[in-house]
Amino acid sequence: MMNQFEPIVSVIGGVARPGDRVRLHPRAKADAFDMLLESRMARVEEIKQDFEDRMYLVVTLEDDPGNEQEEDRVLPGHRFFFYPSEVELVEEEFV
Repeated sequence: MMNQFEPIVSVIGGVARPGDRVRLHPRAKADAFDMLLESRMARVEEIKQDFEDRMYLVVTLEDDPGNEQEEDRVLPGHRFFFYPSEVELVEEEFV
């Protein structure tokens, strides 16, 4: 039997779901990507759980040219994996 869970996870500032807008805060600072992704805006694509029950958020950057709608996609979007403690929920601004 598969381990089923509701696709939500607690992050900085609230609870994130697929489709939510978030700000990235990589903790490791291990490489150039960690520095380049600091404070970047992204969308939660999926929430995953590994075999050790660790939760990850799969995100795509908002300004990635490959993250168009599935049917309009020309280039593949870059997907990044973050722990919940590295992601800040950002409230949508409606104009």
